[in-house]
Amino acid sequence: MKIRNISCGFTLIELVVVILILSSMSFILFNVLQGPAKAYFQVQQRVQLVDIVETALHRMTREIRLALPNSIRVNGGNALEFFRTRDGGRYRKQGANRLKFNKQTDTFEFLGPLNQFAAIKTGGATQADCFTQDILDTIDCMVIFNTGQTGANAYAGNNIAAITNKVGSTLTFNLNPVSRFPFESPRQRFFIVDTPVSFICALPNVTRYDNYTTAAVQPVPPGDGNANLLINQVSACSMTYAPGTATRSALVTISLTVTNNNLGQSITLVQQAHVDNQP
Repeated sequence: MKIRNISCGFTLIELVVVILILSSMSFILFNVLQGPAKAYFQVQQRVQLVDIVETALHRMTREIRLALPNSIRVNGGNALEFFRTRDGGRYRKQGANRLKFNKQTDTFEFLGPLNQFAAIKTGGATQADCFTQDILDTIDCMVIFNTGQTGANAYAGNNIAAITNKVGSTLTFNLNPVSRFPFESPRQRFFIVDTPVSFICALPNVTRYDNYTTAAVQPVPPGDGNANLLINQVSACSMTYAPGTATRSALVTISLTVTNNNLGQSITLVQQAHVDNQP
């Protein structure tokens, strides 16, 4: 009996048909998945944009909340400046160690502990040190009853003094050449400030400045000090300040728009910060 060898396989035509079918299915599958995949990557890019803007806004508003009362000033909607506070407390109004408002320089006792007393930097000689760029990062200054108006404006040097010494629960200040603090605080409050801070929007960047020469007129941008890029790719920005009243705090509103040219889309976020306006 003969055994016949039967070979099995695909013909060329069958192979071509299978290839065509697989190619068609791959093409259809690619087109079906391309839309969701593209949308996913676009969403991820938008999330990254939102995160960048949120980080910048949080950094700005967190620091703005440390502003000396009534020291915020805005120029043209794209430049915001304020004195940054390090600490504050209440001074003694009566007794031998009271704060004397007829003295150019004096030592007074404050009531209760200061949160950052150990970190307060002393060594200033006169009030001029509170305005000098190369000294600002080495000393702190004291402000009383800052209303931001004529006669009670720290930028003009009316009510800011260099802190020259600290011992126990006392501080020593020097107002020279100003003869005295012009107004008492109704709540016996004083504030310790270290440096002016500015956020300047010069498209496409927002830059933070500090440790620069303090001026009666807001410098835009400051001509010296430290400059650090806060955020780029900014296509629009707006900064506004609504002064407070006796019944409500002041309000800072910041709007930033960031554009991703590769994505062809923009993100706009707005954030507000309430700030103390009671001197």
